[in-house]
Amino acid sequence: MNKGIVLQALQSISFYLSSKEKRSAIGNFFLLLIASVLDVFGLASLVPVIMAASNPDVIRTNKYIAEVYGFFGFENYKTFLVVLIIGVFFFFLIKNLFSIWVNYKQVVFTAKLAIKIIRKQFDKYTNLPYWHFNNEGSAKLINGIITVPQWYIAGIIRAIFVLFSEIAIMSVIVIGIFVYQPVLFIILIVVLTPSAVLTYQALKNRSQKLGDQINHLRPISHALLTNTFNGYVELKLANKIEEFRNKFIQNQRDVQALDEKSYLFSMIPLKVIEMVAILGIVTIFLYSILFTDSSSNLITLIGLFAAAAYRLMPSLNRMLTSLVTLKQSSYTITELDRFNEFEKEYHEESVKKPVHFEKNIEFQNVSFSFPGSDKKTIDTINLNIRKGEKVGFIGSSGSGKTTLMNLLLRFYEENSGAILVDNVPLKEENKRSWYDIIGYVKQDTFLMESSIKDNITLADVFVDEEKLNYALEKASLKGFVDSLPEGVNTLIGERGSRLSGGQKQRIGIARALYKNTQVLVLDEATSALDTTTEREVSEAINRLSDTDITILIIAHRITTLKDCDKIFEMGEGKIVAERTYEEVLKEVS
Repeated sequence: MNKGIVLQALQSISFYLSSKEKRSAIGNFFLLLIASVLDVFGLASLVPVIMAASNPDVIRTNKYIAEVYGFFGFENYKTFLVVLIIGVFFFFLIKNLFSIWVNYKQVVFTAKLAIKIIRKQFDKYTNLPYWHFNNEGSAKLINGIITVPQWYIAGIIRAIFVLFSEIAIMSVIVIGIFVYQPVLFIILIVVLTPSAVLTYQALKNRSQKLGDQINHLRPISHALLTNTFNGYVELKLANKIEEFRNKFIQNQRDVQALDEKSYLFSMIPLKVIEMVAILGIVTIFLYSILFTDSSSNLITLIGLFAAAAYRLMPSLNRMLTSLVTLKQSSYTITELDRFNEFEKEYHEESVKKPVHFEKNIEFQNVSFSFPGSDKKTIDTINLNIRKGEKVGFIGSSGSGKTTLMNLLLRFYEENSGAILVDNVPLKEENKRSWYDIIGYVKQDTFLMESSIKDNITLADVFVDEEKLNYALEKASLKGFVDSLPEGVNTLIGERGSRLSGGQKQRIGIARALYKNTQVLVLDEATSALDTTTEREVSEAINRLSDTDITILIIAHRITTLKDCDKIFEMGEGKIVAERTYEEVLKEVS
C-alpha cells in the first residue's frame, strides 16, 4: 500500500468535512464494514447447509450443528434442513436490504459532499483576481468547477471507502484462516502478497501519469467546442469548421485512448490475482505429489485454498483497483488545492460596510503594476470627479484607460495610493456595497440566452416593474420593446443574436440603470457600432444628463464625448492633459 497517496487523500477529505460530516463519514464507514462482514457470514452460512444436505450424518457428528439441532428440539433432520435453508434465505434477504440501505446512505453522503466542493470551487474561481480569472480561461474554469469535483468524489472519496472496507474484511478473513489453518495462512501470504504489491508498483506511476494527461486534455475539448460555437459565423465563412472539428475529434481520440488504458489498468489486478491463485493450487498439487503421500490432506488443503482465494480475490482486486484509482485521481487533490487562498479571502469578506456617494470620487497618488511586472501600468494618478459629472478618457491603446477603470471597479487593487468615495477609501470590506451603486457597460455587452427582461434584471425572481420601465425609458429602449409582440419577454437568442449592436449596448445601459446605478462606466461602448447606431446609443447616454448619475466614458470616437464636462488624456499610465471637447475636436481635425 502506498501510504503517501492514502494519507494525502485522507488529509484532503478532512479539509472538506465539518466535524458533523466527519462523524457521518465514520458512521458510513462502519455501516459499510458491517455490510462487508455480513457478506462473509453470508458465504459462511452456506457451508453448514451444504454439509447437512450432502451428508445428514453431519447433523450428529458436527459439534456446532448438533448443538443447534438439540437446542431447538428438532426430531427430524429434513425439518431441520428446511428451517436451515429458509433461515439462510431470510438472512440473505435482510443482509441485502441492509447493504442497499448502506449504499444509499453512502451515495447521499458523497452527493452532498460533491455539491459542497462544487460550491467552494465556484466561490473560489469567481473570487479570483481579475488577471488570474482571465489567464485561466473559461474551459479550465468549467473543468475546475464541475469535472474535477466529480472525479474527486469518484476517484478519491469512494475509492477510500472501498479501500478501508476491503482492508477490514480481508483482515477478518485472514485472521480466521490463521486461527483455523496456519499452513493455509502462510501459503496465502506467500502467494498473494507479493503479486499484489508488484502489480500495484507496476501500475501506480502509470496511473498517476494517466490521470494528469486526462486532466490536461479535457479542458482542451471544452475550449475547442466553446470556440467553435462562439465563432460559428466567422469559422463558417472562413471554411474552418472542419478544421476545428478535426482538432476536437483528435483530442477526443487522445482522451479515449487514455480511457482505454485506464480501463485496462482496472482489469489487470483481477487477472493477475486469478493467475496467482491458480499458481498457488498448482504449487500445492506439485508439493503434495512430490513430497507427501496423503491425498486426503491434499484435497482438504486445495479445497480450503480455493475457498479462501475465492473470497479474498475480489477483495484484493478491489483494494488494488482503489489504490490505482487513487493514484490516477491524485491530480484532483492538486487541482482542488489551487487558489485556496482566494476562497478563504471570500469568506473573510463577511462585513458589508456601506458606501455613501454624495460628493466626489478621488484618486490619490494611485499606482498599479501587474504581478510579475516592474513597469507601472498606472503611475501616480490624481483625479477628482464630482458627483453627477460626465467625464471622458482618451489615449492610445495601452495608455492605461481600461486599467484605471478596472481599479475603480475593484477588479484590480492599487499597489499604492487610494481611491476614495466621499473621503472613504474603497477596500475589501466595502467592495460589495460599492458594487451595488456602480454599473459597467463594455464593448461586448454580456447577454444571456433569455428574454430582454431577464437580461436587464439579470434574472431577478421578483422584478420591480417601475424600475424596469424607468430603465427602458432612460436607455431609449421603450419604443423598441413596445413594438415587439412579446414585449420585454421577447427572447434575444444566444449572445443577443436577434438584436442589433445598438440594442445590445442599450440593454447594458438599462441593466445598470435598473439596479439604481450612481456611477456608470462606459468602456468603448460605441466603438464597434456604425455611425447611425452610435448615435442611438449616444442618445441613450445623453438622456442620463438630467440625472445625478456620474458617467465615466472611455472612447476612441470623439463624438461620444460631446457632452462631457471634462476629458482626460492618458499616456503611459499617467494623466498627460485635461481638455474640453472643443480642444480635443480641434486637435483631431
